[in-house]
Amino acid sequence: MSTCFTFLRHAQTDANASGVFSGKTDLPLNEEGKECALAAAKALSEERFDVIFYGTMKRVLQTTDYVLSEMKRVPKIILKSDRIVETDFGRFEGLGADEIAKNYPDDWKRYMEDWQTFVFPGGDSVEEYYERCEKFIHDVLFEYENNRILIVAHKGFILACLSALLTGDMSDLFTRDIQNGEAVTVTV
Repeated sequence: MSTCFTFLRHAQTDANASGVFSGKTDLPLNEEGKECALAAAKALSEERFDVIFYGTMKRVLQTTDYVLSEMKRVPKIILKSDRIVETDFGRFEGLGADEIAKNYPDDWKRYMEDWQTFVFPGGDSVEEYYERCEKFIHDVLFEYENNRILIVAHKGFILACLSALLTGDMSDLFTRDIQNGEAVTVTV
């Protein structure tokens, strides 16, 4: 038997629409995000999941609510986890790439040249964040092996989990992408 993971990225916020870093900022979905969340929920409505995990931020909670409201078969195990979080971008939080490059040119240059060892000033170490995501997904895999699992989460969290499951190598973290409201399924 195998374990099937479906990762659903939360739908759009105003920060997503404007391209700013918003990891720890607790933002709700915008109007387009609500429509997108409903569309994603309808697309997943016929799926059978044994377990659902979701994070605690408003954008994830709202997306999860849409999914649960449309499901034909709601699983018995639905778990909110404070381990499902986005990267804490520290002083980059709330800024776009151009603003960061202008206001913090040395930090931005270091990030662009060696993102794997970068520590966001006042925020997360990229490597430690990846390791936390890797531990989470392996814990879930161990505890819920041979189940169909839905995880509603943030982009960085999903990309880290996919790398941990597929290659075990964080260097391929940004070889994939996932859009707001998009679902990706992998079987391991």
